[in-house]
Amino acid sequence: MQEQPARDIVLVRAIETTDADGTLLSADDRRHASRAAAELAHWDAAGQRAPATAQLFLARRAALSLDRVGAREPVLRALRASRWRPWFGLLLPLAALALGVLTEQIGDRQHINVLAFPLLGIIAWNLVTYVLLLLRPLLGRPLGPLRRWIGGAVRAPGAAASGTVQAAVTRFVDDWSALATPLAAARAGRVLHLSAAAFALGALLGLYLRALAFEYRIGWESTFLQAPTVHAILATLLGPAARLLGTPFPPVEAIEAMRVSGGVGGSDAGPWIHWYAVTLGLTVIVPRLLLAAWSTWRERQLATSFSLDLGAPYFRRVLAAFAPANARVRAIPYSTTLSEAAVAGLGALARHLFGDATQLALRPSVEYGTEEQAARDLPSREDDVPLTLVVFNAAATPESENHGRFLDTLRASIVTPLALVVDTAPYRARLGAQAGAGERIEERCRAWLAFAAARGLPVSCLELPAPALAQAEADLAAALGAAA
Repeated sequence: MQEQPARDIVLVRAIETTDADGTLLSADDRRHASRAAAELAHWDAAGQRAPATAQLFLARRAALSLDRVGAREPVLRALRASRWRPWFGLLLPLAALALGVLTEQIGDRQHINVLAFPLLGIIAWNLVTYVLLLLRPLLGRPLGPLRRWIGGAVRAPGAAASGTVQAAVTRFVDDWSALATPLAAARAGRVLHLSAAAFALGALLGLYLRALAFEYRIGWESTFLQAPTVHAILATLLGPAARLLGTPFPPVEAIEAMRVSGGVGGSDAGPWIHWYAVTLGLTVIVPRLLLAAWSTWRERQLATSFSLDLGAPYFRRVLAAFAPANARVRAIPYSTTLSEAAVAGLGALARHLFGDATQLALRPSVEYGTEEQAARDLPSREDDVPLTLVVFNAAATPESENHGRFLDTLRASIVTPLALVVDTAPYRARLGAQAGAGERIEERCRAWLAFAAARGLPVSCLELPAPALAQAEADLAAALGAAA
C-alpha cells in the first residue's frame, strides 16, 4: 500500500477507536463512508479491470471520513496535511553544497597546513561515520529517537487540541511512528548521504575556484610530530591517490622541507590539492552517493509496501461492510436457556466482533446427555460463519464428562474456529446479595478458564445481558485471529 493511503487509514483508525461516543465521526458518518467507499472501490476496480481489494476499500473509506471530519476539525485537517515534503530532500543537499563552498572560502588564507586542512577533517568525519554504519547491526538500530522525532513532527498540529481530538492525535502519533519509522530512516539516510557528498563536493569546488585566482602554498607545523611521522601519515592517506594519478609521492626529505617555521616554508600546493580531491572523491563522495542510491531504493520500496494487519479487530469490523455476504456468528448454548437480554447481548457481541451487519445464528440449547448429537445437522464449514460461540452457564461447574464431551464432539465435526462464552448473569442472580458473591463468581470463572485452557480454547466470562465488549474481544483474540 502507498504511504499516503496508509497514513489516512491509520489516522481514521485512531479517530474511530478513541471516539467511542461518535463526537468526531458519528455512526451515520461511518456507515455512509463504508457504503460510499464500497461503491467507489468496485467502480475503480471495474475501470481497471481488476478485483476490488480490501486495501482499496479502506483507502477510499479513510479519504471520505477525513474529508468529513476535517471540515469540522481544523486540527485533524492540518494533521492529515503534515506529511513529508519532497522538496526538503533537495533543499538540504543544496544547502550543504553551498555551505561546503563557503566553509572553504572562509577557512582559506592561501596557506594550507597539510595536517589541519579542512578536507582532512571531512575525510576523518566520514570514515568515522562508515565505522558506525558497519557497527550498527551489532549495536542495534537506534530508532527510538527517530520515532520521537516523527511523533513530534506529526503531533505539532494537535498541540492546542484537547479531549477527543487530542486522544485521536496521540493514538495516531503512536501508531504511525511505529509503522513509518523504517521509511523515515531510509528517507533520512538518503538526504543525509546526499548532503554529506554535496558538502564535500562544495569544499572541493570552493578550493579549486580560489586556486584559479590565488596561489596556494602548502606546508605543515607541529609541536610533537616530526617529518618521518608526518610522511607516514600523509603517505597512508594520500599515497593511493598519487599512484592513481601517476605522480610520485614526496620522500621524507621533501616533507621536511615543507615544514613551516616562523611563517616561512612550504611548497606549491597544486599536486597536494589534486591528491586530496581524488582521496575525497574515493572516500567520501563516491561512497556517500552509493549509500544514497541504496537508501533511495529502500525508500521507494518501503513507501509503496505499507502492510496493515487486516486481521486486527478494528479492520475486521470495518471490512464487514465490504464483505460479499453478511457474516453470521453461530451460538450454541449448552444446558441453559438464554433470556431475551442475553440473546441481545450475544447479538451485540457478534456485531462488535465482525461489524454492524453481522447476524446471530442461535442454535437450540443442547441438553445434558445429548452431547453426542450436538453436531447433528451442523455443517462442517459455512463460508459466512467465521466463528462458533459455545455458551455455558456459570452456575454450572465445568465437567469433562459432559461439558468436555460436548466440546470434543463439536471440534471433531466442524472446522470453524471455536470459542467459549460463560454467562455469569444467572449465577449472579442466584447468589443475590449473599456475602462474598463476587469472590464466588470470580472463583467459578477461574475454573472455566482452567477448563478451557486445558483444551486450548479461548473463553470469556461475562454477563451476557450487558457484555463488556472490549474485554470479550480481548479474551477471544485467539479465535478471532483464526477466523480472520
